[in-house]
Amino acid sequence: MSNRLKGFLFGAYSVIVAGTVLEAFFVLMLNAPRLTAASPAPVRKLIQQVYRHFDRKLIQFDPNCARYDPNLAYTLKPGVCTFENREFSTVVSVNRLGVRDDERSLDAPDVVVVGDSHAMGWGVDQDKTIARVVARRSGLKVLDAALSSYGTVREMRMLDRVDTSRMKVLMIQYSDNDMPENRTFRQDGDHLPIMSEAQYQNIVRYYLSQRVYYPGKYLYRLFMKMLRLEEPEPDQVQMVPISPSDEANLFVYVLVHGSHTPLNGVQVIVFEINEQLNPPRPFIAALERVKHDEANAPFVQQLATLDTTQVLTRQDFYSLDDHMNAHGHELVGEALVKLIRNR
Repeated sequence: MSNRLKGFLFGAYSVIVAGTVLEAFFVLMLNAPRLTAASPAPVRKLIQQVYRHFDRKLIQFDPNCARYDPNLAYTLKPGVCTFENREFSTVVSVNRLGVRDDERSLDAPDVVVVGDSHAMGWGVDQDKTIARVVARRSGLKVLDAALSSYGTVREMRMLDRVDTSRMKVLMIQYSDNDMPENRTFRQDGDHLPIMSEAQYQNIVRYYLSQRVYYPGKYLYRLFMKMLRLEEPEPDQVQMVPISPSDEANLFVYVLVHGSHTPLNGVQVIVFEINEQLNPPRPFIAALERVKHDEANAPFVQQLATLDTTQVLTRQDFYSLDDHMNAHGHELVGEALVKLIRNR
């Protein structure tokens, strides 16, 4: 055997061994979230990306938990399902509206919470969500009308389906991925394109296929993604740079034009949830500035904001998942109740 062939075989062997070790490392870290949490920041972020792109289940595309909706793309499926990922397993109870709450809460609630997966209660038991904390500590009837991956436009459209005859407070949870939906709505003349049922089912099949593990999956997928040889997720939104003031103004525009529900006389509270705590994202500060524009509706000028970075720490989020744990929901719910009482 020539030296050249020996060198080639040794190199190939080394690559296979290194790849096997790295894949085993990914599998270990995904199955040991506490170990991931204790790792150096670069390692933790790498494992989080592997989990979020190649491993995580999404409730909105789980056929046991969600269904297609021609005006909102999807809602939850009435009934009960189990939603689980690496760090949690939760029972999700859904009412006839298709949101994670009971039937009683649909009957003229005092408080309505809209938002995305953070407000919906991704990863926490139903009695520990922000909405339930607010209800328990305030004594008010609260409806959790939040749904995973909704932007502000669909949140306001969902509000139109709610009995708001006695609504005193509207709580709107914001995330940075609301912005593309809000921008599309304004650019398209107050119209938001909704995927077809065929497109929705294709996305469902895509995410079902992601659950299958095969040897080398994480290393291969990560390598392909780093080289930009892998197609993006079919539901991926395009994030473009935008100034904080423009982002806040887009939100205000949707707040005014995205719903038929009258909000004059309703206390609107806006809060943002994400892992960026220090420094915080500038959206809430920008909203505080732009709301005072005299051209805004009175309810916009009088809206209140909650800076959740003042109450949350990194320990209030899961190690792999970018969602709050039950303690985070408790802290945010308590802060919202204090805000209601103060105002």
